[in-house]
Amino acid sequence: MEKEKILSAIESHNEYKSDIAEAELVELGEKIIIVKFEGNFCFSCCMDEYFIDLVYEFKKMGIEAEFKDFQKVEDKSFIAEYESK
Repeated sequence: MEKEKILSAIESHNEYKSDIAEAELVELGEKIIIVKFEGNFCFSCCMDEYFIDLVYEFKKMGIEAEFKDFQKVEDKSFIAEYESK
């Protein structure tokens, strides 16, 4: 995977979503992308939508990736895992 494309997708995501959930690349492996999200999340239903939105930004950059899972790491901080196809 091209790190520059991943970072561009995250930057694009942050342009529109940083007031709610700002993303930051944590780890980039051969097939795995780990992204940290921080912000003022709404904890109602569809919590995973914050993380799924980044999949569409990846797609715009030509990266086929699937959202796998997320975990809360702090009060306003989550780690999301994506797998490239």
